[in-house]
Amino acid sequence: MKNQRFRFVRSLLLVALSFLLTTVACYNPATQEPDSSARQLANSSECRIIQHSLGEICIPLQPQRIVALDIPTVLDSLIALDIKPVGRVVDYLGGERYFPNLLPDEVAGIETVGREGTPSLEKVLKLKPDLILLVRDGNVQTYEQLSDIAPTAVIDVYRIRDSIKDTFRYIAQLVNREEKAEIFLSQYEKRVAEFQEKLGNKLAGLEISVIDHFGKNFWLRPKDSAIFQVFKEVGIPIKPMLLEYNEAATFSIEAIDQYDADILFIIEDGSASYLSQQPLIQSLESVKNNRAYIVSRKIWDFGGPIGMNLFLDDISKYLLEGKKDPYFERS
Repeated sequence: MKNQRFRFVRSLLLVALSFLLTTVACYNPATQEPDSSARQLANSSECRIIQHSLGEICIPLQPQRIVALDIPTVLDSLIALDIKPVGRVVDYLGGERYFPNLLPDEVAGIETVGREGTPSLEKVLKLKPDLILLVRDGNVQTYEQLSDIAPTAVIDVYRIRDSIKDTFRYIAQLVNREEKAEIFLSQYEKRVAEFQEKLGNKLAGLEISVIDHFGKNFWLRPKDSAIFQVFKEVGIPIKPMLLEYNEAATFSIEAIDQYDADILFIIEDGSASYLSQQPLIQSLESVKNNRAYIVSRKIWDFGGPIGMNLFLDDISKYLLEGKKDPYFERS
């Protein structure tokens, strides 16, 4: 009799425990479909379901309080779409990129929430955003923390490597400004056509090289970098070996002659004087022929539509207007 009573009580406890575990599981966010809440909101017509590299989110139909956690891709695109976010980060150059260095009025009044890659979650939270935009840097934990604050979309520019234009169109889709994006790109295409017309055959038979000096090292950019995208678009002949690199690569100054060309651009980080005084650089044919130029990372590190236009302005000085480099100019 006692054994029967014990078995009955044990069975009852097991049933109760099973019910409790099932109830907890049903209400545990970790066991839910990650996008179920987004779809419920979408069904109420309050937002739109948008796919991004880490899943899908439900974005307000007209987001009003956007936080941009990237400068060259996200902030650039938003400003081009006539959207001023409520928050932004400072870039790794300490704010010396074209935002805000060259265009201070465009970012006036936007709160700073930390540096690229390390935003302050507390500062983001205080801004009460309805949309957060960032590029993927591998830190999934940060994405999850940001998603607890507001819908967060990840633009995977470094892994997927879409063109600048496609990425701009995607961001325009996120903020419901597709038509505005096409107008902006149409104006850019006119600039490209004007550049091509002025360039004509000036570069026929020539090759152009671009190398990067950063952190006391020399670098080559990958073949799908923003610079080469614009070069190809306007018809600038790139040194073929530079288009063999799928990833950024470093090299020593002793090998710099391998990357010389008829025209050479050296992107610098405040080291122009150092570069111009190096004997191995002085011995390059491009330098001897007054066709070597030290150019600013502030402009040549770009990833958005405004950056493309500023880049066109810069290369026009050298390739169309014949500007000489003060560090390399020879009589």
